[in-house]
Amino acid sequence: MHHKLIALFVAMLAGCLCPTQPFALDAPPTFVQAMVGVAQFSEDDLTFSETATTDDTVTSDNDLSTMPYLGMALQYPFHGEKTQVGLDGSVLFGWYSKDTRVRGGDGQIAISIDSSLWLADLSVGLFVKHTFFNRWRTYLAAGPAVMFGDYSEDTDEENPINETNEKSNNSDSEFGVGAYARGGFDYLFAPNAYVGVCVRGVKTNIAFDSAPDASSSLSGVQGFLTFSRHF
Repeated sequence: MHHKLIALFVAMLAGCLCPTQPFALDAPPTFVQAMVGVAQFSEDDLTFSETATTDDTVTSDNDLSTMPYLGMALQYPFHGEKTQVGLDGSVLFGWYSKDTRVRGGDGQIAISIDSSLWLADLSVGLFVKHTFFNRWRTYLAAGPAVMFGDYSEDTDEENPINETNEKSNNSDSEFGVGAYARGGFDYLFAPNAYVGVCVRGVKTNIAFDSAPDASSSLSGVQGFLTFSRHF
C-alpha cells in the first residue's frame, strides 16, 4: 500500500517539475500541489504504552507524535483572476514506526515493542488566493476534515526468573472528524511550474485507546514543501 502511494506521489512530483505552457484563461485550470513534509501532533495523544503482564510496574512508552507526511492538494477557482476564491481539497498520509526496549524488575524483565502508526487525512474547504508581481501567489484555506488512523504493535516480554517469553500483538483503528486550516505561498520559477511552502493545522476528535493519556481530540501542525502546476 505504501509503495503504491509513494509511486503515485513521485509521478505527481515529476509532472509538477516538468514545465508546460499554462492553460487558457477561458477554461479555469485546477491548481494541483504535490506536498512533502513533516507533522507534529500532540505528544500525549500519540504516546502508546505497554505494561508487563508479570510485573505491572514495568511499562514501555512509544512516542509516535512526529512523523513524515506527504500527499496532494488541489485548488479549483470559482471566481477571479489575480484574486481568486474557490474549492480547496487535499489527501494526505503520515506514518511512523519505532522499536523500543525497556528493562525493569531489577533488570530481569525486558519488554520489546515494535510499533507502527499511519494516518490518512482528507479535507475539503474554501480558499482565497492572491497573485502579485506576476510570480508570487499567497493563499489561505479552511474547512472540514476527516482522519483515519491505525496503530499496531508486536510485543515480546522476557522474564528470566520465570523462564517465560510471552509474545502478543495489538491493533487499534480509529476514525475522527474535525477541521483544518492552511496557508502558504508559491513562486513561479518556470512556465506552469511552482515551488512553495505551506503550513497546515488540523484538529479532529480521533482518540486511540492504546494511548492512556490521550484527550478526546487529536491536533497537530504540519509543514510542507510544495511543487505545483495547473492541469
